[in-house]
Amino acid sequence: MQALLLILAELNTPSAQRDSWFTWAAGQMAHAMIGAVIAGGLLFVLAPGWAFALAALGYALGKELPDFLQARTWANARDCVQDALFVTAGAALVVAIAGGHERLFIAAALAAGIGLWLGVSARLKPPI
Repeated sequence: MQALLLILAELNTPSAQRDSWFTWAAGQMAHAMIGAVIAGGLLFVLAPGWAFALAALGYALGKELPDFLQARTWANARDCVQDALFVTAGAALVVAIAGGHERLFIAAALAAGIGLWLGVSARLKPPI
C-alpha cells in the first residue's frame, strides 16, 4: 500500500524534467500511450470522435488542469500543457488507426514527432 501511495504522490507532482532529454522523451511517449489506451478503451462504447474528445479533454481537464493550477514554476506549468498535448496525440493516433483516417494519423504522428524534437532539442547539453 505504501508503494502505491508513493507512486500516486509522484504522479500528482508536475515535473518539467529539465535535466534529461531521455527522461522527458520517455515521459511524453508514456503520455501518448495513456491517450491511446484511454481512447482505445472508449472506442468500445463511443463513436471515434467522441472517444477522441473524451480522452483528450477528460485527461486535460481531470489531470493536467489541477496540476497546472498548482504548478510553482512556468516550466512545470508548461509541462502540464505538453503532457496534455501528447495525450491528445496518442488519442488521435489510435482513433485514426481504428477509423482508417490516414490524414489524421499522419497529422498526429507529425505533431508528436515535432513535439519530441523540440522538447529533446531544448534539453540537449553540449558535450564537455
